[in-house]
Amino acid sequence: MNEQVSMTVLVVDDDAHIRSSIGKFLIARGHTVIEAANGEKAVEVVKSQAVDIVITDVKMPKMDGFEVLRRVRSIAPEIEAIVITGVKESENAFRALREGAFDFFSKPFKVEDLNVAIQRTVRYQTLRREKDRVQAWLDQFEAQERERNSLNAIIGESEVVVKMKAQIQQVAATGHTTVLIVGETGTGKELVARAVHSESDRAHGPFIPVNCSAIPGNLFESAFLGHKEGAFTDAKANQKGHFELADGGTLFLDEIGDMPLEMQVRLLRMLEERCIRPVGSSDEIPVDVRVVAATNRSLTVAVEEGNFREDLYYRLNVFVIQVPPLRERVGDILVLARHFLADYARDLRKPSMRFSKEAEEFLQRQVFPGNVRMLKNTVERAAILCVDREINADDLGFDFGERSPTAKTSSMPAESIVEQVVRSLSDEQMNWPAVEKALIQEALRRTSGNQAHAAEILGISRMVLRYRMKRCGLL
Repeated sequence: MNEQVSMTVLVVDDDAHIRSSIGKFLIARGHTVIEAANGEKAVEVVKSQAVDIVITDVKMPKMDGFEVLRRVRSIAPEIEAIVITGVKESENAFRALREGAFDFFSKPFKVEDLNVAIQRTVRYQTLRREKDRVQAWLDQFEAQERERNSLNAIIGESEVVVKMKAQIQQVAATGHTTVLIVGETGTGKELVARAVHSESDRAHGPFIPVNCSAIPGNLFESAFLGHKEGAFTDAKANQKGHFELADGGTLFLDEIGDMPLEMQVRLLRMLEERCIRPVGSSDEIPVDVRVVAATNRSLTVAVEEGNFREDLYYRLNVFVIQVPPLRERVGDILVLARHFLADYARDLRKPSMRFSKEAEEFLQRQVFPGNVRMLKNTVERAAILCVDREINADDLGFDFGERSPTAKTSSMPAESIVEQVVRSLSDEQMNWPAVEKALIQEALRRTSGNQAHAAEILGISRMVLRYRMKRCGLL
């Protein structure tokens, strides 16, 4: 035991010699000692001072040690008590433990008996304080996570955002209703899905996000259903699938529109049966899961083109939440930008920062084809580059009034790439595959074929860009 852990110890005994002996012993080991000649004085001390441990005799006039123990614990439950009993008073020792004492020793006591009792109590106090510290940190972390995933995490005051929040609350009140979230890349579809989960009765259950476009076809059933050890070559242990992991909570199927047709058939069966059979198992497992799906594509167009199953579409299209692009909520741009700036100032351990009037005007004029994600990245970069407490237009990384926030390698006018491409297409060309292909071609043209920069302009990852280039016949 580390003797240097200092505790404040209250010694209660009507025998001054015993109080003095115990006090000297404790002081010599680095503890602070307070003496009380009776129970009433001990209670007064506990009410007025911070005490870690109480050592009390049992037999005292007026108020015995058991009453002292009860009074002390009613005032400060965190205080640990050691009771002094007579050698032949085993019944008192057991009663003291039942009353909540942590330990006891007998008198006439030996120094070693006292030392062992003190060490045990100090060790327990130290461990309990560490546990309380860790628990407080975990509680704070969980509270922050709940807030981050709650409805309050959706920042915005515009009418479309207020309406969307109302829809989230409405559908969250239902138990199993399937939700389809539709919106462009970077609008915050996963944030909406997490809010549906956190506002529902399933909030204490798991939230399992799955990127449907990233699961290889040969691993699809194992990923969603799980597998048993030995079910296939690399199945070295039992593994739960996404459905079982989400049992009692929410399964979020992101990029559902990019899922290949052959996988859609199997997913539909899983959604309909509400029971799963892990690969290599003969037993069915019932699962209680709410499914929330998201897509940045028009599934009705995909159904018409034969790229998405109609039966799966109707299975998912029970309650639709449309997430508005940033260009439809321009009034929220500064609200979001200031929120992100405050977060980054805290994360970067910088003083509170603000946007200059010029920078705010510039932000409000931008279209942000990458939506909220793009705005967030823009603010993060500015927060890092800012050398004082005010962010100017130059800190945003673009030529003020002449460039789009995404252009770093080519000169681009303020009109967004989306607007230019859509405007250039004739009415008969206005379908998603044509728009998607034209967007990719224009982004590649403006970046001289640099796929990483083109992906950034479009607000998607390079991996997703290559997947879509292949689908459009550009690879």
